[in-house]
Amino acid sequence: MLLTGARVTLDSGGPIEGMRGVIVRLGFAMVCGIALAACSPATDNPTGDAPLAVSGGALGTVGSSANGSTEPAAYGPGLASDGFSAQSRFLPFVRSAPVQALPFPIELNRTVQAYVDEYRAQPAGIDRSFARIKPYLAEMTATLEKRGLPPELVYLTFAESGFSSSGAGPWQLSRATARRYGLLINNWIDERRDPIKSTRAAAAYLSELHEDVGADWRMTLIAWNNGEGGVDRYLSLRDASYTHMLSRLPHRTRSLLNRFMAAALIARQMRAEGQLPEASAEEPSYRIVSVKGGTSLRTIALRQHTSVDLLRDLNPALFRHCAPPNEAAYPVRVPSAPLHASL
Repeated sequence: MLLTGARVTLDSGGPIEGMRGVIVRLGFAMVCGIALAACSPATDNPTGDAPLAVSGGALGTVGSSANGSTEPAAYGPGLASDGFSAQSRFLPFVRSAPVQALPFPIELNRTVQAYVDEYRAQPAGIDRSFARIKPYLAEMTATLEKRGLPPELVYLTFAESGFSSSGAGPWQLSRATARRYGLLINNWIDERRDPIKSTRAAAAYLSELHEDVGADWRMTLIAWNNGEGGVDRYLSLRDASYTHMLSRLPHRTRSLLNRFMAAALIARQMRAEGQLPEASAEEPSYRIVSVKGGTSLRTIALRQHTSVDLLRDLNPALFRHCAPPNEAAYPVRVPSAPLHASL
């Protein structure tokens, strides 16, 4: 399982054990005589949450700045391309200099930590999510980046649905929103279930929300969860600490934000440990063929030397045993092969 062996604790001076068993001991907290309580059970209670650092791809421990603020410090000059200074890659977390991920303000507080621990304790679910997203991760990430969106947002699908291909699909778009951004939904097909087409629609929607809320990513996700009209009451929280912001949000929004951040942090740690390749390095395991409307999946499978079950896995938007008959032609994913084909 992907998460086996990953352990992060919140005890003062406690270990952070990566997936290769690397242990970083944080002696600074012990020197200062500051003891931190172990994280509480997985709950969305926002009170008492202090942000944790994320350094060098590993999950850090609770900390606050020297002036008593629990808001992570902004990045300054001298940072590497991944947002971390050369020194921070090798030194333990220093309480007066918390580090925060860019471009999305990912934060690890006690509540997010509880979600990380819960995923780690029962990894089967998130392992399945990583397995399902793997064939599409590179293209989905590229789609987000073309829109100027943080690539971490791909893991919003984990928070929304566990990257499900059923129901309303990975992004859980409403019918109205899906149709607004060009997705087909009828008796033959629901393109909300298509991982690439739904990502294009989600990226367009997120980009629009980001502009509407004044280019604030946290507000963007609040608007995503509450609707364009529902975010207005929370705009005054734009400059608030994450902990204070959580205390003012409805439960469903707190839960979404915390699940998303936990999934993004786990993905970052797995990538740092070599258990998750860079999205750009992944080659698609499929190609697209254009088929005549109404062509059966059995016919496509025979011509492409594959199985109907695999075609269904690669084309979750198709409800029926065939391509939509009301379309003159329809693009269908088939397993990668040397030659492109068109039926």
